[in-house]
Parts: sequence; C-alpha cells; structure tokens
Amino acid sequence: MKKKGFDLSALTRSKITWAVVAEVLILLVCFIIRPDFFSISIQPTTGVLYGSLIDIVSRSAEITIIAMGMTLAIALGGTDLSVGALVAVSGAMSLKLMRWDVLEYVTPGDYSVKPFWMAILFPLITCTLMGLFNGFLISKGGMQPFIATLILMVSGRGIAQILTDGKQFTTMYSPFRVIGQGNLGPIPMPIVIMAVVCIGMGLFVRKTAFGTFVESVGVNRSASRLSGISADAVIMIVYSLTGFLSGIAGLIYSSRIMSNDSNNAGINYEMDAILAVVIGGTAMTGGKFSLVGTLIGSLIIRTIVTFVYYFGIVAEATMAFKALIIAVVIILQSEPVREYFARRSERRASLKKS
Repeated sequence: MKKKGFDLSALTRSKITWAVVAEVLILLVCFIIRPDFFSISIQPTTGVLYGSLIDIVSRSAEITIIAMGMTLAIALGGTDLSVGALVAVSGAMSLKLMRWDVLEYVTPGDYSVKPFWMAILFPLITCTLMGLFNGFLISKGGMQPFIATLILMVSGRGIAQILTDGKQFTTMYSPFRVIGQGNLGPIPMPIVIMAVVCIGMGLFVRKTAFGTFVESVGVNRSASRLSGISADAVIMIVYSLTGFLSGIAGLIYSSRIMSNDSNNAGINYEMDAILAVVIGGTAMTGGKFSLVGTLIGSLIIRTIVTFVYYFGIVAEATMAFKALIIAVVIILQSEPVREYFARRSERRASLKKS
C-alpha cells in the first residue's frame, strides 16, 4: 500500500493556516522593529512572568473567553451583540455586592460587605439568565439574533447603571484582586482562567454530541428537527453559555481595575469577539466552527493592539491601523487567495514528480 504524502494544498486551503501565518508575520514585524519584543522574564518581587508576549496572552483573556461562546452563536447562523453590555452588568453587580456600604464608607478597604461567593456567583447567574433571555427570544419568539441581542446591548448598560445607582464603586478586596491581577505560580491568573475555559469548551463541544448539534442546527434548523435534535434547546443553551462566559470576562475586567465602569466596560467587545471568530475561520453563515481558530483570531487582535501601543502609534490612528491589518488577514483567508496558493502547491508537487 502506497504511503500517503503530506498534502500541502489542503493546508493552504485552511483558514486557520492563514490565521497562523498572519500572527507570525505580525510578530515578525514586531521583532524586526524591537528585538526585545520577544523577551520574557520573571519579576523578582512577585515571581510572575512578564513581557510583551505574556501581556498579549493575558490581555486577550476577556475577548477569548467571550469569543468561545460567540463561536457557537455564529455557528448557529446568528450572533450576540449583548456580550459587551453583560460584561458591564457582571462587574456592576459584583462591585455592588462587595461595596454595598459605599455611602457610609467612601474609602475602599480590604473587605467585602456581602460574602465573596455571592459577589462571584450572582453576577454569573444573572448574565447566564440574560443570555437565556436572548436564546428564548430567538428560539421561541422567532426573532432574528441581531435584533434579539440588540435589546440587551442597548439596555444592558442601563441595567448596570441601575444596579450601582450610577456610581462607580471601588474596592481593595484582596481575593477579588486575584481574578484579574493574581497569579498561579509564574502564570498570570487571567491566562489560567482563559486556559480552563478554552479546554472546558473544547471538551464540551468535541467530546460530546453538542458540537455536532450546533453545526446541524446552523446548517439547516428545519432538517435538524426532523433528525430528532431540539433546535430550540440548542439555541437557548448556546446563548446561556455566551452570557455565562461574558459574566466571567466581566469579573476579570473589573478585577483588573478593581472597580466597576458601566460606561466603558466591554466597549466594542462584541465586535472584537465577532472578528476573532471570523478570523479563526468560522463562517457567518453558520455550520462548522473552530474554537482553535477563534483562539488564534483573538490573539491576532490583541497582538495588533499591543503592537499599536508598544510602538507609540497615536491613539486616533489605532482603529484605522487595526482595521487595515484585520482586512489584510481576512483577504488572505478569502476563497480566491486560498485557492490560488493551493493551485500553486499542486503545480509544484506535479513538477517535482515529473
């Protein structure tokens, strides 16, 4: 039996391949301009790893976690525009529970008024229920995902403002600080949380039948019903999961700044999460999805932001510069470009054989 050789054309047709190529190219430019960009060391006082690469992974945690849920929503042929607002709701509720006495004690201290488990669990439950509300509107109400999630996108920050009476609470509570600023050994805690979420999501969708259910509903919702899959249940689970993951991201964000910021928390997170999913190779039309691709897409977005800040590009040009690089990445992933390189690979292989 003839041994099957390495199929380079199949590799060049993969969107994930071009996402990896794009990330490598961006990092290469960073290295050429600043060779110390790849430098990683350990802070002598804390024993925690730090450096530009560590910062990229750590700072991408919130978007990556949200994008894990967004991948499934897009695989269903939908989207979730409310994730940024849910980040604000999560932080607002958590800070309110820890600083219930803010009117009596203005100066923050190393304490929590309510039990700490409440400040973690209640925001996650609330965001999950808000995600379930989105799923209910889509599955049972027959609303388009764009419209259904737009409702909470608009009202979510208002809910966060109501929770905190329009105030910005600040805390110095040490256990809460660990979520966004702590570490597990030499590894920053946001990276640990992100890794746990990514591994958990990977096991959930690939080691159970749920990932197949999502793809089936995304390809053809009516046909999936005929095959015995409850499309409504799948949709509600996916949007509940997206809400839950947004709640986790909100806790990380609030812990980084040790405060709630209902006006700015999660701003543009929905757009970055959608971009991460698309860059990672999941089609907006639904169907097959790639969590690994989403992870790479999220890292690309954070690498671009780090690149912009690291090299002193003016803030006004940040969005334009970011959009330019993302446009190049998406063009590289486009069908004509991938087919062009695949044909070139096939021609080279045929020439070698001849």
